[in-house]
Amino acid sequence: MQEASKIIEFLNRPGPTSGAELGEVLGVTRMAVQKRIQALVDLGLPLTASRGVGYTLDSGVSLLEAKRIRQKLIPAVADLVDSVNVLQSVESTNSHLLSQPIMNGKAKVCLSESQSAGRGRRGNDWQSAPYRNIMLSISWGFDHWPSTITGLGLAVGLVVAEYLNLQYEAGVTIKWPNDLLVGGGKLAGILVDVAGESTGTCNVVVGLGLNVHQPDWSDESGYQWRDLNGLGVQPDRNDLAADLVSVISAMLSEFSNSGFLPLTTRWNALSSYANRRIKVGADEASSIIGYMSGVDETGALLVEVSTHGESEIVRIDDSSVSVRLV
Repeated sequence: MQEASKIIEFLNRPGPTSGAELGEVLGVTRMAVQKRIQALVDLGLPLTASRGVGYTLDSGVSLLEAKRIRQKLIPAVADLVDSVNVLQSVESTNSHLLSQPIMNGKAKVCLSESQSAGRGRRGNDWQSAPYRNIMLSISWGFDHWPSTITGLGLAVGLVVAEYLNLQYEAGVTIKWPNDLLVGGGKLAGILVDVAGESTGTCNVVVGLGLNVHQPDWSDESGYQWRDLNGLGVQPDRNDLAADLVSVISAMLSEFSNSGFLPLTTRWNALSSYANRRIKVGADEASSIIGYMSGVDETGALLVEVSTHGESEIVRIDDSSVSVRLV
């Protein structure tokens, strides 16, 4: 992996890099360089090889660098971040951090250029083009369980959406509980894993998958993708990653004291399905159909349901359920 980092460091410089240069740096033959380059290409690294010229990264690719991300963290929260680690490939950034020691009141950050088993909510896969997007996880230890885990996931979505709207005027809204949408298409998804004893500390890993320059992988299901590139935004991924780590870490630090309550009004203001007719649950026998009335101070979904001419508010705090427009 150290050799891969050296190769990528050279490839990230302006202009082509020859196999001879890489061989000299690594202390290996040009044939060995070719094998190492091919291994990175197999992971999805977008580069081209030209005979007599060398290797060149595709236009617009900015490779993630842990040192740069660390240096670009917002100063006010830099002390909250214990470590930043960038991997070339991993099964899942969330799973990787779950296997590491988690620190109380401190963030450990893991980013990866590619994932072989990225996870989404409800057991779904998270698909993301290698070396193009943001695959980010942050671990955080609470000295006691937060009053609401559902609200924690909503809080992550809120601060990410607010950042993207402020920084890029992206027009992001939030689909309960943790999808970020633009014009009905999915721009980002959030996954929260928790571990610990209910009477003791709580270890949390927050995963964020954000489409920066995502190919159209739509299928016959009608699923729609959105990415920042399609919105006319082409950020440097290191700057973007640093800002995302900063806003999420600051929120995690505050959440242990304040919970979701102070964020409720702000979340409702960005709700994708506010006052729209929705169906909650995939099972016809147990699903609920009504109008979304926002979320409460714990992050639970509130649905206005009419029964026999009378309306009532049904509260749903199971964030694993399916929510769709009717």
